[in-house]
Amino acid sequence: MRDNQEEVHLYNVRLPQDSIGQLFSITIKNGVYETIQKQTDSAMLHGAKISKLSISDLTEHNVIDVEGRYLLPSFIDIHTHLDKAFSLTSVPNRSGTLQEAIRNYSEKAVSFSEPEIKERVRKAALQSLSYGTTHIRTHVNFELDINENLALSHLQAVLEVREELRSIMSIQVVPMFSYLSSRSKKQMEIVEEAVSYGVDGIGGAPHLSPTSKEDIDFIFQLAEKFGKFIDLHVDEQDDPAICTIEHIIQKTKKYNYQGKVVAGHLCSLSAMDEKRAATIIEEMADTKIGAVTLPGANMYLQGRDDRGIIRRGITRVKEFLNGGVEIATASDNVNDPFHPFGRCDLLQIGLLTAYTAHLGSESELQHLIKMMTETPAGFYGLKNHRVKEKVNASFVLLEGRDIYQLFANLSPSRFVYHKGRWVSGTTSETQFLMSEKAVGVGGREDGI
Repeated sequence: MRDNQEEVHLYNVRLPQDSIGQLFSITIKNGVYETIQKQTDSAMLHGAKISKLSISDLTEHNVIDVEGRYLLPSFIDIHTHLDKAFSLTSVPNRSGTLQEAIRNYSEKAVSFSEPEIKERVRKAALQSLSYGTTHIRTHVNFELDINENLALSHLQAVLEVREELRSIMSIQVVPMFSYLSSRSKKQMEIVEEAVSYGVDGIGGAPHLSPTSKEDIDFIFQLAEKFGKFIDLHVDEQDDPAICTIEHIIQKTKKYNYQGKVVAGHLCSLSAMDEKRAATIIEEMADTKIGAVTLPGANMYLQGRDDRGIIRRGITRVKEFLNGGVEIATASDNVNDPFHPFGRCDLLQIGLLTAYTAHLGSESELQHLIKMMTETPAGFYGLKNHRVKEKVNASFVLLEGRDIYQLFANLSPSRFVYHKGRWVSGTTSETQFLMSEKAVGVGGREDGI
């Protein structure tokens, strides 16, 4: 088996931007797309014909017939909670509400050991990789009110798994800081110590605080002091009166943080009147604040008090797209008290996004693919995360004869190439993580 191949040739490749069934041949040298060419004869494979795409083909051969599969840039899951993943059996949520999920998880957090946190993070990250995700931004609970030492140790556990998996995937860690405006001097020292551990950004959910504006002010001060981006849970509520995004816009201008702020959820925006919502969307576009929709968790948690027509809970996806705001879609929570379902599969999340946002035309589905790849890559700080000559090759191969099949069938097989080698391969019968030797674990579980 050759994990590292200087040159890989792929034939009979489909690309999502092509709508006429054109096949392509792609050559990769030293992990970089060398050539991407339209194929004139699918049967001519430069003297090497491989009849069936399989895991052994990927690892033993460098000339591969992908049999008409789609090649997409690898997925970027820009909003996840790896530390909470697969915790549902330990932390139930009988009412299904956001409030109970927050309360139950905080109460249970003191009992979670570092090895348990690491196991959940590792399992969710590798399962994500097996479905085609090579970059993850995870928001990490920072339970300062429960136990100061625990908050630091749980954060350190996530950071250690980030380093453990660095050779096969990238993880950005964003601690969620709460109620910063009311913290004591000692507690703020602990917060700053946490930032010094090497976290990537500053996070939080200021809309949950009675002093949300003051908390947002402290978040921007902290981010500026340490030179970090800001990625917040914003207005995850049905109530249109909850609107912290307006203050976030003001602070983005004041601190010249354009392009350095991401706002996830934005649920209450859908409940507002059209004029106010349009103004906010226009201002987000002007200040280059990125948006993230989380359809799985938002559909599950929101609208709990509605009667008759139940709101979907997601933000104004189409209005963002039409208004020039960069918007991504992401998985959020998996098998935990906030969202009991999911499987760390961003293609599945894309399908949910298509349903909830009414994205069904071919051009809309092409844009939806960008919401899982190029757009979150920009938030992540990646340049040229696309299928283009002379840029780094990081991609996933997926079954599908057209873009509708891609989402309808959710491709039971996935083959993932990243950092100059194949890092994961999955068929309907077999799954093999090329990273197993390095990390000692495999990705998916039956039934997940």
